[in-house]
Amino acid sequence: MKKIFHLLILCCMLIEKSDAQKQGQAKIDSLLNALRTYNSGCNVPCLNDSIKVKNFLFLVKEYKYVKPDSAMIFCIEALRFTQTIKWQLGEGRTYHLMGALYDDKGEYFQALKNYSKALDIWEKLSKNNENPPLIKYQKATTLGNMGIVSMEQGDFPKALDYYFKALKIDEDIQNKSGIARHLDNIGLAYWSQRNFSKALEYNFKALKLSEEINYNEGIAHNLGNIGSIYSEQGNDSIALEYYSKALKKCQELNDKKGVGLWLSSIGNAYTNMKQYPEAFEILLKALKISQELNDKNNIAVLLFDVGSAHHATKNYPEAEKYMLQAISISDSIGAINLKRQIETELSEVYSQSNNYKKALEYYKAAMIAKDSLFNEEKTQEITRKEMNYEFDKKETATKAEQEKKDAIAKQELEKQKLLRNSIAGGAGVVVLSSIFSFFFYKRKRDAVEKQQKAEQKQKETSLSLQVSETEMKALRSQMNPHFIFNALQSIQTFLLSNKSEDANTYLLKFSKLMRLVLENSQHSEVSLKEDMQALELYMQLESIRLAHPFTYDFHIDESVDVEETTIPPLILQPFVENAIWH
Repeated sequence: MKKIFHLLILCCMLIEKSDAQKQGQAKIDSLLNALRTYNSGCNVPCLNDSIKVKNFLFLVKEYKYVKPDSAMIFCIEALRFTQTIKWQLGEGRTYHLMGALYDDKGEYFQALKNYSKALDIWEKLSKNNENPPLIKYQKATTLGNMGIVSMEQGDFPKALDYYFKALKIDEDIQNKSGIARHLDNIGLAYWSQRNFSKALEYNFKALKLSEEINYNEGIAHNLGNIGSIYSEQGNDSIALEYYSKALKKCQELNDKKGVGLWLSSIGNAYTNMKQYPEAFEILLKALKISQELNDKNNIAVLLFDVGSAHHATKNYPEAEKYMLQAISISDSIGAINLKRQIETELSEVYSQSNNYKKALEYYKAAMIAKDSLFNEEKTQEITRKEMNYEFDKKETATKAEQEKKDAIAKQELEKQKLLRNSIAGGAGVVVLSSIFSFFFYKRKRDAVEKQQKAEQKQKETSLSLQVSETEMKALRSQMNPHFIFNALQSIQTFLLSNKSEDANTYLLKFSKLMRLVLENSQHSEVSLKEDMQALELYMQLESIRLAHPFTYDFHIDESVDVEETTIPPLILQPFVENAIWH
């Protein structure tokens, strides 16, 4: 039955490929004919030639996966035209497409170089206020692609920086498909750092949004990435379900690269489930597709996957052959994270085949790469990127609210000013006739006011001291010194036990909890949702630290609005702490 199923998949792919090729070739012929017969009506290059540029860029997209070299030629020609007619929007789009072509070939330096040129153009056009929504859309798309390239290079903090910047722009222009893409990519960055709970959180958000707007390409990526997270957690049967759904979507979209990607993931799932014949069959199909597309990154990944499958069947010579090819390609394209993973497994292959010298050599190389990818500084930088995004988001909302209040206050002041002027005009005659009485009254009133101000100032000073003292007491009550001491001691224990990754994870959660406590202590009340976030971090830390971990769950009545309901900060924490300890 499984073989029949795979044959059906292959038949569907061949039928779709044939139909797509016919449709694609017809479109290409039409565009080429339009270029041959095009006449701008100008004696010299003019803005009318932008139509010609657009035809070139359409051809780039059609040739992108079929003939990448031809696509690059059309890009270069489009760039020449845009610069001749000084059409900056077209020039930016061309640089963006050139970046995508280099990315597909695994030439990351050239990809980032062209994306940066596109980004410079978007910045210039933004300053000139030329079609702001369109330029913001282009800028967010370019930033998102730069994040993808940084991910492929293993630079996760830089990738997250690009993703959060792109997310902020697309939220500003309400581009939901862009928001879904960035959420998905942020999840992927966390997954690469093995923060699976955070990865699933962002990917499920992305999937929900993609389904709401019927964004099929996004749905395919979201489904596949969720499958990858479950696979990393050892749930390959669940992962296989998500991979199959992603594959089906890509086949419907005639997305050849996506088909190859999710076929490779299905093959890996079969390897993990020890169904090796099925794994080899599907992985080699995926490898063939990537080679047809000249997608160097995926070629390296699939060579590694095939090598891993041979490793699992103890066919060490074949495993070595495929993995060495994968290392060579990943090194040539600067895929540091992928190279580290291959070196780690190749070290095991050599060890199990009794070649200990080679095993030690590749183990050392993998550890050097690991230190550069997962050091504490990068972990802290990732946290800062997320905090900066959240802070900017809150700051924007606060600024808008303050501007609204200022406008209301200004209007009220103008009303009062008008009222005062009217009273002053009507009372002028009375003031002149009663000037002596007024002087006596004013002297007496000034004396009374001076005394009242002195008393008021004394009361305000006393109240300010009481508030400060109360705030300090509240902060001390929320930050249990005994808990902080235990937390720091746990981090030290992890480090002494050479559990650096556990220490990093624990330190990340601990620092986030301290930040929440300090932020919440500034308010007499916070939303139930914010308090639950702090409480959950506290429980995660206690569960990791204690010798006997425990499980927990939150049950909140559906009638309770967690975002609108407010409570004193960490009011529930002492009860939870007592429950854990006693």
